[in-house]
Amino acid sequence: MTSSIKGAAAVMLRLISRIMRKIPLFLSTLIFLIALIVFVLFIAGIRPYVVKTGSMEPAFPVNCLCFVNRNIPLEEISVGDVISFSMGNDTVVTHRVTSISGKEYTTKGDANLSEDSAPVTEGNYIGKIIFMIPKTGHILSFLHTKAGLLTAAAVIVLLLIPNFLPEKEKKTASPENSQDN
Repeated sequence: MTSSIKGAAAVMLRLISRIMRKIPLFLSTLIFLIALIVFVLFIAGIRPYVVKTGSMEPAFPVNCLCFVNRNIPLEEISVGDVISFSMGNDTVVTHRVTSISGKEYTTKGDANLSEDSAPVTEGNYIGKIIFMIPKTGHILSFLHTKAGLLTAAAVIVLLLIPNFLPEKEKKTASPENSQDN
């Protein structure tokens, strides 16, 4: 190998090394920003829910992440709005409002043939969908498991470790070692 090729290879290795040292910091910053956004949304009364069935397809595909604003009162909901509500003890349903009769709101999944049997009232209303992110619900579902929490904690720790490791000292030519001709 000629010296110019060795020099170019050394420069490339230093560049790759610098980039690799910055990736954990970038990912740590990205995770922090996502956590900050989620925290702000939580404080604002906006909660994420994962769509588990195809009843709202194609508008809300399975495994999309819906963000529900809990601060919008039921009285402000109109026909055509998509809302989330409780059905039973631990089932959350996200469907479109098809009609309103007094204080009872009839809903239906876009892909369903018939309307829901029980109306939505103030007692089971959660909030209105304000936006959704497709194909991201599986991440939230995974994070709600024990394995997901352990994985997230491990990733965060692994990303933070390089930030506390000392950097290699750069070798610089000292004035005593340089020769003047």
